This record gives sequence, C-alpha cells and structure tokens, in this order.
Amino acid sequence: MKEFIFTALLVFFSVAIADILWVFYIRRISQGKALSSAAFGSIIWLLSAFVVISYIKDLKQIIPATLGSFIGTYITVKYDTRLKK
Repeated sequence: MKEFIFTALLVFFSVAIADILWVFYIRRISQGKALSSAAFGSIIWLLSAFVVISYIKDLKQIIPATLGSFIGTYITVKYDTRLKK
C-alpha cells in the first residue's frame, strides 16, 4: 500500500509539473527559442514516459495522473491570469 501511495504521489506531481511545463514549452516555441523549447519538450516527454509506465503496471495510477493534470492546468491558468492583470 505504501508503494502505491508513493507512486501515486509521483504520478500526480509528474503530470502537474508536465502541464505547467507545457505552457513554457508553447511560449518558447512561439518566441522561436529552439534550445529552450527542446529542453522543455524533452522534460515533458520524460515525465510523461514515467507516468505511462506507472499506469501500465497499475491502472489505478490513471486517477492521480488525471488529478495532476487538472491541478497543473488550473494552477497555471490562475497564475497566468493574475500576471496579465
């Protein structure tokens, strides 16, 4: 049970961070910054690969992945909205 919870937390935070990094990735691409775009893209891919491997082993890991995606996107949009005001 401890292993499941630990993996679930890693999956949750991996997806949340990946969602946040997507914003930086897209911004860097739109600015024409190839090196930083590539760096963000590879980190996103690495986090995503970890998540996929985790839920292939245990389909219940899809739940923390979904929650991480929701929270990561929510935090990023809220933060971005505050910066624009």
